[in-house]
Amino acid sequence: MIEEYNVLEHIRMRPAMYIGFLNHLGYNELISYFIEDFIKAEIYDITFILEKDNRLVMRWVSPGKTLFNTEIIKSIDQYRQGQFYLSLAGIIALTESSTIEVNSLRVLQSEKGNFEILDNIHHINNDETCRWTIDFIPDKYIFNGLILSYRVLNNLFRRFSFLDSNMKIRSIDESGDEQQINIFHYPNGLAEIIDDEVQKRLPYDSYFFTLNFQKKTQYSYSVAFAFGDHQVFTPKIKMYANYKETILGGSLLDGILQGFSMFLKEEAVKRNIKLNIRATKLKKYLLLYGSIQGELTFLGSTRWKLGTPKVQKEMKNFMYEELKLYFANNEDKTIHILQILQDE
Repeated sequence: MIEEYNVLEHIRMRPAMYIGFLNHLGYNELISYFIEDFIKAEIYDITFILEKDNRLVMRWVSPGKTLFNTEIIKSIDQYRQGQFYLSLAGIIALTESSTIEVNSLRVLQSEKGNFEILDNIHHINNDETCRWTIDFIPDKYIFNGLILSYRVLNNLFRRFSFLDSNMKIRSIDESGDEQQINIFHYPNGLAEIIDDEVQKRLPYDSYFFTLNFQKKTQYSYSVAFAFGDHQVFTPKIKMYANYKETILGGSLLDGILQGFSMFLKEEAVKRNIKLNIRATKLKKYLLLYGSIQGELTFLGSTRWKLGTPKVQKEMKNFMYEELKLYFANNEDKTIHILQILQDE
């Protein structure tokens, strides 16, 4: 006999299917589902408060008629009908206890996946702006031994904030003796991260140029990088696809490197310079961040490598065009870079 479980029961029984690891990585994945839903709803201003005893509080304002309304609470365990969001279901299923308030009225409370929708929910007008608060504690048996880390949570908030320039996340730590507050907001996106990295990591004359650009086809691209002297800094390359890091690179990174190589080879031929350009050589000079959003294909069960050929082709052309445009008025830098690569 095959037993049927509602989705909350299934998430509790097999949490690794939904969030991967049952540690801080998995917990961050659970929070990631929420932030991605915020972005889809164009809700960009969020507050997270880490309190004592592993309690996390999320607060935000939801304009009328967005996906965050009381209807999703009413269908919280009905993934085959109505509005269902894994972010909310995961919080209810994987927490010791949780409460949801809308406009200071408690509308749901739960314990270990069992929830109760309260009568207050009928007094909420979804056509108006709503102030939401979700308060929850991770289940200590599912997240065995997990102690929430303010630093680890901040790494997640920082990543989402620089990958989406609209995002503004307030992070407050009230779990210790002294309150800490951080605000993550990068209006210039990846370019701002590169500028910050350059200032912190590279001596004044050790980098040759920085470049950033955004492109949009059926995909949304963002690339920012600095080309520097690898003898005085450690190269760093970070690629993201739909807000997840593709640790093994793949199509986006391959396209960037191929576009760079195509440009350099063309410039070398113009000047009768013999130049052997390999991806491994270029990587030694790059402080590089790249991001893509859209319907993508990944290779391997880990989804750590992007495998979308069209992305590689488009990015190769974009990179070539941007470098061509930049160096049109920077002839001296072109020669300098070619000489560096030739001498290696």
